[in-house]
Amino acid sequence: MYKGYTDEQLVELLKKGKDKAFDELYFRYRDLLVRFVYARMKSVPISEEIVQEVFTTIWERRTTILIQKSFMAYIYTSVRYKTLDYIKSHSVTDQYIQEVLDRNTITQTYTNTTEDSIYYEELQNAVDKAADLLPKKAKEVFILSRIKHYSNKEIAEELNVSIETVKYHITYALKFMRTYLGEFN
Repeated sequence: MYKGYTDEQLVELLKKGKDKAFDELYFRYRDLLVRFVYARMKSVPISEEIVQEVFTTIWERRTTILIQKSFMAYIYTSVRYKTLDYIKSHSVTDQYIQEVLDRNTITQTYTNTTEDSIYYEELQNAVDKAADLLPKKAKEVFILSRIKHYSNKEIAEELNVSIETVKYHITYALKFMRTYLGEFN
């Protein structure tokens, strides 16, 4: 019924309580958004849950929803932030940081869309800034561990410190990164 309508027209109908307009927006974007989230989460159920939560929020706020640019930009931004909230609250930040640091994984795993490129560029810059703010020894350990993929034993030998010291610096660096990237979100 509403397939020929633009997103903006559908949003206006949604504000007036037309549930079929909501259905059209949902079916127009659902699969794209699930794939978008899946690229980060590697879990279909989690990806579907995040997308569902965003659409539920849109439905709940349908009469007061304010979209500055386009619905597509609004929905992708909403899903991106919901994904980041999920990552933050479910303590998978360490894996996420590692994926950002590992350029090969990113180029193989994620599609090369403009939005993804911009997003990962921003995140990479935030990770780089956070790493620069680490104390010298923690920064050295973090780079060897997370960027050069040295084992704890290799780091300990290279820096002439104990493995426990290496573990301490990694824990400190990751905690700092979580805090810094939490502000980035």
